[in-house]
Amino acid sequence: MAAVSVFGYLCYLVLVGLIGISVKYLYSIRFAWRIPLAPSAKRYTAHTRYFFGQDTQRALHTMIRFCTTPLRIARLQIGPTPVILLLHPDVIQKVLSSNEMYSKPFIYDLMQIGRGLISERDGAYWKKTRKAVNPSFSPKILAGFVPRFDSRAQALVNRLRPVADGTTVINILDYAAQCTLEMVFSTTLGSKLEELPGEREYTEYLERIQNILGKRLLNYENFLDLIYKFTDAYRQEMSYRKIVNGFVDNIIEARRQKLRDSNNNNNNTDSEDDLDSCFTANIFLDEIFNIRFNGKPLDDKEVSDHMYTMIAAGNETSAQAFCYVCLMLAQNPDVQDKVVTELREVLPPRGEPLTPEDLKNLEYTERVIKETLRLFPVAPLVSRQTTSPIELDGFHIPPGQILAMNFYTLHRRPDVWGPDPERFDPDRFLVDAVRERHPYAYLPFSGGFRICIGHKYAMNALKAMLARVLTEFEVRTDIRQSDMKFRFELSMKLVGPHAVTLSRRSLL
Repeated sequence: MAAVSVFGYLCYLVLVGLIGISVKYLYSIRFAWRIPLAPSAKRYTAHTRYFFGQDTQRALHTMIRFCTTPLRIARLQIGPTPVILLLHPDVIQKVLSSNEMYSKPFIYDLMQIGRGLISERDGAYWKKTRKAVNPSFSPKILAGFVPRFDSRAQALVNRLRPVADGTTVINILDYAAQCTLEMVFSTTLGSKLEELPGEREYTEYLERIQNILGKRLLNYENFLDLIYKFTDAYRQEMSYRKIVNGFVDNIIEARRQKLRDSNNNNNNTDSEDDLDSCFTANIFLDEIFNIRFNGKPLDDKEVSDHMYTMIAAGNETSAQAFCYVCLMLAQNPDVQDKVVTELREVLPPRGEPLTPEDLKNLEYTERVIKETLRLFPVAPLVSRQTTSPIELDGFHIPPGQILAMNFYTLHRRPDVWGPDPERFDPDRFLVDAVRERHPYAYLPFSGGFRICIGHKYAMNALKAMLARVLTEFEVRTDIRQSDMKFRFELSMKLVGPHAVTLSRRSLL
């Protein structure tokens, strides 16, 4: 009887403790009940049921539905956890431009890409790292990458020529992804990708990892590591990561060894003759090697985290964006004609290399790219975690809360973009139109202090690819804009192939 009494007493204490914790938590989120619920909330479960068993297409569609509302701020309620949706440029600007809103929530840990610039949660650590890395994306260094971009873009044209017969339907993403991967490896790791074994396995398994992570990030049942580690998805992800990380780690070690050899020979820079060899100067990896925190360099894991993040982000986002531009030009032949006219007016004669000034002068082409990224932002969902109180539209948000932004729906708000936001119109980015619009209405690379460090890099890469491809080929497609459906796998991807046909242009 005594044992039963003790057991009952312990159960009573546990129950009281759980009730106390629950009451304390509910009290801490009492601020959220004043914020209006996002659309599609159910009477008793709010939005909870939408975050179980979703595939990557339905998950993205669900998030778009939640954020398609005239509200400026709304509450997404997942079980007991409120997520504050920032929907209007005013409230988004206040968060992204605040020097106290660098930090990111726990959901970025689920990506398991360590302390890279995209995934780093600790705002203070991110700020130090970003400051240290900024010099590697200076205008001078970016200008120095243009010959690399041009070389890879011309290689892309060479690979496309055999299928440019006007009838063969191709998935242009297959070609673009190889091109952008070559670009990012040559400028980030200093390697010419075509000389490295394991390229196909790397790209294949990177794609598989992103597919798995896309499902995990928007399915509540897989948030807990304790549960996720017993799933087939976890076992597959770990086996894929072993291959992907090993590929990058081998290149990092090769670069380390080359720098050691250079130092031993009292030669700390690559020669001009080395530009087209396996390594190149002024690369992102070297900048990472040079970072010092409290006098100490980054360890191998931290270096690998940064490189994995940069390669995955730089490669895929540029390839996807290039393909979206091609589809929009194919669907809008009048716009394609204007781009080609500009290319012929601005670019040097056939056979001469592109220069940074050439790319800068492609003003209409840049407007086309921007309008495409408005409609199809490659990274549509971002979030922050409050580390201090902030007032948003009269609502007091305490520390420790998740703030989420959906750039896909932001770029389609009728009160910002007019009554027909789905219409493709590059003139939305004429100087006067941009000046009259809210500065945080357009955020394809995020905004504020944590804006993507590579946004200028990406723009130069895209211009180089479009310049070479569109000068040589006319792009056509049977895909209509209204038919384009998307899925979420860390980035926004088209469901189905980027199907186009290419025809050789007459060269003037």
